[in-house]
Amino acid sequence: MIDLHIHTTSSDGSEEPKDILIKAQQIELKYISITDHDSIGAYKKLADINVKSYFKGKIIPGCEFSVVHNGKPIEVLGYGIDLEAIKSTGILSDEKFFERENGYIKRMKEVCRNLNIKYTENLSIKGDKYFAAQIMHADLRKYPENEKDFPKEIWESLNVFYRNCVNNETSPFFLNQTKDYPTVQEIANLIKKSGGKSFLAHLYGYIVDDHEEFLNSITSLNALDGLECYHSLHGMDKTNYLLNYCSQHKLYASGGSDYHGKLKPTVNMGESISGVKIPFEILEPWLSDI
Repeated sequence: MIDLHIHTTSSDGSEEPKDILIKAQQIELKYISITDHDSIGAYKKLADINVKSYFKGKIIPGCEFSVVHNGKPIEVLGYGIDLEAIKSTGILSDEKFFERENGYIKRMKEVCRNLNIKYTENLSIKGDKYFAAQIMHADLRKYPENEKDFPKEIWESLNVFYRNCVNNETSPFFLNQTKDYPTVQEIANLIKKSGGKSFLAHLYGYIVDDHEEFLNSITSLNALDGLECYHSLHGMDKTNYLLNYCSQHKLYASGGSDYHGKLKPTVNMGESISGVKIPFEILEPWLSDI
């Protein structure tokens, strides 16, 4: 069993890297990758401990990069990356991240003010690398009087708030994130130069009219090495479709739970959907290349 998509407190997960190792050992994972959003901070923390005393398996250095394609914010997973090479590019600068996301929060607070929606005046992101949408959604829900201003599904779900508000041009909460993100080609080239391989993350997590058409538009770039086939947003029909797509288009397959701890309590490490383990066999074809 493997899990190549795990988040820690170095982005928006609820558990420290050491705790991730302990849990991975408990469920006997063979390979893992910590793939925090636009952050490799977890690996700095791991450098200060004796990893093997917590986890006997292998760790593939990774990161989940925010990118843009056809005007849509999406994500690319980089595996087997040289951490120092990535760090030297400055693309994962904490300063840039906080400046960008706090700018988004400022704009969403203006929306709230204009619409008479209650919010915390001094709301901002400090320390952990949480995204503006996460911080804003949690803050709005702190005030029960705000519930009347949102449809039930948006009020109850961060993912729906992100899809239907933050990433929806017709919503007052829309954020044009595309100008702040690199392209798929740019990130794929950076990952390749750092000795790694690049994979499209969770295709079915994106708001597009036609996922197959969107996928074809990405793979036609000939930039990525593979696709994330196993994922907590993919049922087995979607997983099998993506596995077949990889086979037909000579792409590698990867898989991960997208574990966030308490933030996504229904997502289990080592599983895509409930009861479905992520098999080591999908990693074998490209393991020797990273």
